[in-house]
Amino acid sequence: MIYDIYENRSGYMIGRFYADVFGYEIEAWYKKDISIEYVEKNIAYLNNLERDFLVSICVALRKYYEDYKKILPDICEDINQDIIKDFDKDPTSILSYIDIGTYRFDQYSITDENIPVINLRGDCAWSGDEGVTIAAKNNQLLYVGPWHDFNVWNSEKNVMFNYAISDGKAWAL
Repeated sequence: MIYDIYENRSGYMIGRFYADVFGYEIEAWYKKDISIEYVEKNIAYLNNLERDFLVSICVALRKYYEDYKKILPDICEDINQDIIKDFDKDPTSILSYIDIGTYRFDQYSITDENIPVINLRGDCAWSGDEGVTIAAKNNQLLYVGPWHDFNVWNSEKNVMFNYAISDGKAWAL
């Protein structure tokens, strides 16, 4: 499942895998003391997300896009206006406007070994340098928004510009 594994200068193990949900390869980043079995178990989780949970991620991505357009309308004049054109028919269509580069794994407690996590980072068509982070734990969406160094095991859920919060409003608005 994960291949071409090597250790970078920072001590992270980096490997590649095919992400079915996105239709392209992503890098997995994890420390040496995190088992390959744990990484692959979570990759399998990502590749087999339940449709309702995947749609909840897409709804949060849409909120991120719409608020970005409200906050920075001048910048958004130059982006593709079709980002949410097909959203009502197929919410997952918004995934074609993000480009996930990494799936990061943070140190976990042995008691949390079987809790599935998602911690994705990449680019999105609408926010340029801001990028996107998608983080979830145990089928609960924790964070969707601009790039954030989010650790699913010890980060605050209610950070600024978090479009995954339950009331559907980003903190900054």
